[in-house]
Amino acid sequence: MFSECVSTQSEETPRNWFSSGPALVLYVALTKLLIQLAVAGRYGYHVDELYFLACGEHLDWGYVDHPPLVVWVTRLVQLVSGDSLYSLRLLPALAGAALVWMTGALTRELGGGRYAQLLAAIAVLATPFYLQAHSVLTMNAFEPLLWTGCAYCAVLAIAREQPRYWIWSGIVVGVGLLNKYSILLFAASIVLGLLLTPARRWLKAPQIWMGGRWRC
Repeated sequence: MFSECVSTQSEETPRNWFSSGPALVLYVALTKLLIQLAVAGRYGYHVDELYFLACGEHLDWGYVDHPPLVVWVTRLVQLVSGDSLYSLRLLPALAGAALVWMTGALTRELGGGRYAQLLAAIAVLATPFYLQAHSVLTMNAFEPLLWTGCAYCAVLAIAREQPRYWIWSGIVVGVGLLNKYSILLFAASIVLGLLLTPARRWLKAPQIWMGGRWRC
């Protein structure tokens, strides 16, 4: 039933790619990127950015109040391009644009046509939380992208009947654990969703447990 819904074309195919759903989503993603970069230098350093810069002087596999990924990213940015506001906030802006694109791709995989993909992309663009989260270099800049990426892999595995995507889902969760531990709640919600639906059959697939090894 799920795969039938995914394959349903809700709108007619556009004449060319530039007016297709992915193209419209790409335009919104680029718009978000430009907006974030345009205001990247309007305000001074966020206290968390200064904290991560300080942590970058003492690289480790974990810290008392957060995992190490954001510190590694901050240190890498500092070594490559310095610690200016634009340098620190480029990657969060790119993560925001990628979130718009991933949201459009997820909507398309669920059967949404051009209008649905565009609406979903605009919703991400206009969300105040995302506008703030992608304006500073913190864990929150990358968490929504990782959650959406995990959901996208799960949808691909179920809709396309291709269990290898469960492995990719596990890899995304593993990277997410290096960013913020709260992704475990999202992974648990996917497992619960499988248990409560006919998709529970996927719990017998070895790939989903192979992906789980990346989470540990």
